Amino acid sequence: MNEGTHSLAPDHIPFYIAGPHSDPLFVAVVIFVVLLVLVVGNLYLQLHSLPERMAHRAHSNQFLVIAILGLIALITHNNIYWIAALLLAAVNVPDFATPLNSIARSLERQTGGEQNDNA
Repeated sequence: MNEGTHSLAPDHIPFYIAGPHSDPLFVAVVIFVVLLVLVVGNLYLQLHSLPERMAHRAHSNQFLVIAILGLIALITHNNIYWIAALLLAAVNVPDFATPLNSIARSLERQTGGEQNDNA
């Protein structure tokens, strides 16, 4: 095989015209597209995990609910679940269970133990 130019080719060939067995522009574009897909995918997943990271930093009581809503949003592509998770992570819901459990334990100590009334 002769790698020279064809007899009908013009005398001056621009630099971006590749030879018969190599195409550096194609290789550059493929590398660029692969890197672009990886970067955009990483940014999408970082944005998608934002409610979970917010709830984890704030030590939120409803962390599991936020994580489940984020997972449902990722699987179903319904943005309403992601927005609900973001709102739950942003709003600090007070902990009602701890004071109620403390009251129940105090009342149990005052009355002398557990009372099981199965009426």
